[in-house]
Amino acid sequence: MKKLIVIGFDGTIADTSPGILYCMNTTAIAMGYTPVPNEALHNIIGVSLEQGFMDLYGMKPDEIEYAMNNYSKLYSMKGEEMILLYDGIDEALKNLKDDGYSLAIVTQKNQKFIHNILGVYKNIGEHFDTVCASDVDIELEKSDMLRKVCAELGIMEQDSIFVGDSYVDALAAQEVGMDFAAALYGLGFRSEDETKQYQNCRACLKNAGEIYTKLSKL
Repeated sequence: MKKLIVIGFDGTIADTSPGILYCMNTTAIAMGYTPVPNEALHNIIGVSLEQGFMDLYGMKPDEIEYAMNNYSKLYSMKGEEMILLYDGIDEALKNLKDDGYSLAIVTQKNQKFIHNILGVYKNIGEHFDTVCASDVDIELEKSDMLRKVCAELGIMEQDSIFVGDSYVDALAAQEVGMDFAAALYGLGFRSEDETKQYQNCRACLKNAGEIYTKLSKL
């Protein structure tokens, strides 16, 4: 039995794509770039927002600071309102806590945004023992974040599993010796076949409810 279940936020707990795309496109248009369609987000799943701006719009490195500042303002005003929690996530998290699991969020979303969101969705935030998010002053890879939450909670990586929706998540878990569960309902992985190359993938989840029904059996 696992002791700690670490869960990503975007594409795992909530569909954040409408707000992300709105804020990225609005920022890009203001800077003279052409907006991209929703499906383009699939190409930047798991990468930093800075890299996403460069990959999607071809922005230059010296434009990123302005883009990030503009995005942050837009996301605070509009993006957070466009978040859609996945059906069954609240019940799954409650059941895991009732069964004695420790829960953590690891996300590359800015810590200001994630704490604001969890402050609004208190029924979700109250289930988690710790949250590790990105910080403008400290650069952490996702693998570093996984190690950090394990150290904070005093639980070994081998006794934990990371639930994510992208190859970046799978590789981060693999790097630290942690098992992985692929959220096929999220923004990244489209099918079980895409996960077969990752030897640490112990489960494929078709909906958020399976975070409990499948992982509680490992």
